[in-house]
Amino acid sequence: MRKSIRRVIEFEFLFLCVLFSIGCFSSSPADNSNQTGSNESFALPSSDSAINLAKPLLISDRPEDIAKAKTIRDLIENGDFANARWGVIAISLRDGRIAVSRDGQKLFNPASIEKILTSIVALDKLGKDFRWKTSIISQKQIDADGILRGDLILRGEGAPDFDSDEISRLIAQLKAKNLRRVNGKIIGDESFFKGDTIGDGWTWNELQWYYGAEASALSINENKVRIQLENGRPVTSPPTDYVELSGAVAPPNDEIESIGVKRGLEDNRIHVWGNGKDLDARVAVSNPALWAAKILRNELQKNGITVEGDATYTDWKSETNILNGGQEFASAQSATLGEIVHKMNKDSVNLYAELILRTLGKKFGSEAPDENPKLQKLRGDDSAGAAVVKKWLELHNIATEEISIHDGSGLSRLDFVSPEALARALVFASRAKFSEVFQNSLPVAGTDGTLKGRLQNLRGRVVAKTGSISYVNSLAGYLKSADQEAFAFVVIVNNETQKSDSSVLIDSIVSNIAN
Repeated sequence: MRKSIRRVIEFEFLFLCVLFSIGCFSSSPADNSNQTGSNESFALPSSDSAINLAKPLLISDRPEDIAKAKTIRDLIENGDFANARWGVIAISLRDGRIAVSRDGQKLFNPASIEKILTSIVALDKLGKDFRWKTSIISQKQIDADGILRGDLILRGEGAPDFDSDEISRLIAQLKAKNLRRVNGKIIGDESFFKGDTIGDGWTWNELQWYYGAEASALSINENKVRIQLENGRPVTSPPTDYVELSGAVAPPNDEIESIGVKRGLEDNRIHVWGNGKDLDARVAVSNPALWAAKILRNELQKNGITVEGDATYTDWKSETNILNGGQEFASAQSATLGEIVHKMNKDSVNLYAELILRTLGKKFGSEAPDENPKLQKLRGDDSAGAAVVKKWLELHNIATEEISIHDGSGLSRLDFVSPEALARALVFASRAKFSEVFQNSLPVAGTDGTLKGRLQNLRGRVVAKTGSISYVNSLAGYLKSADQEAFAFVVIVNNETQKSDSSVLIDSIVSNIAN
């Protein structure tokens, strides 16, 4: 990294809560609600029609569809966001006609509705019952006295939901094997994935927040800590000493309350300052594999298992990154992919999407080779996963090679997909064997997830994934019209620079499609 960039990072990495509309210090951010639920109130109407995605889908010439498209055009061109780029499409699941289209085949940055593509490809290739494994292994055996004369390795294979509770269950398995002492180190092993732990095209000033967390093969507690205030001083909740806190916040005064939070790019020193009384910031941790190793070491000691060595970590770049063989002493299984996708889409969890993408690259990368043989040998599982998604979309007549896939979550500024490609993916998923699992993963309008506070007028008639990054807002999913006709729809706005929220206009567009 150039020195000039490092200087900017070191001295100017400043974010104030008042500058963010994404709710980085809120306990209930607009695009990351902690509410989940079922879609029992929504079900796509049954249909015997077979939409042939191998053929072009035609724009409707029905008078009612033409009128609807005109109304939506007027909403956009006469609104506050007329200068932004809008992509809108609605495809009938009854007959495959395009009822509404505005630049439906143009390329847009999709933001978090990119997770729709990640979900569909993963459910199709891995299956809804797929699970990730996390294990504790060693090159040495536990002797008759309960002593392990070597290192104890916590090996991750990409489980998105691995947490401190799972470590407690792993330790219970170790105690059942009479482990009493570890003479070596505790190693957090994230070498299962090769490549970058952050997404291609992510902006550096988002990496400190929870939604920019590193996608480590050994992730733990969603690779984030919660920072709150106690007598004006920052504290972690729940407590952890893995991050180093500094700074203080002055009491509120007559001025606008403003609290700043800064974390270095490659360390876990977190500084807070400003004035106010309430802070609830979710900050990503650097090097989660080391954090997992430290948690394991501390918990072993608490459970009466002595550890002589320190906690450390290894990755694919380390000389000791290949830890083959050895004895497995304990293991844990993640939730199913179906359950992970449910959490990912309801709450828009970027980390889950990135770990799914790398899993696809690890398992199926050979099916989507790079055109350049040299790059094929060098690319990581992140790039391979993006290639797998893109090739799958092309093979299933959903998208052309023009699209650009660079991550799994949609945080990348290098992702470009057309509204029609996203809608075609939704059409495919509506008839796939995993359709119910996928449909149930989408937030329900006015009910749960990131749509809990939106589209109250269409409760029970819309399920959709939200998307929001700087200058981008989007919504994509399924809706039922007043006469129970089902549509796959996509609304994307790029180059949105107005201070007001375009979600209101997006919801108006969706309401017009539905009504």
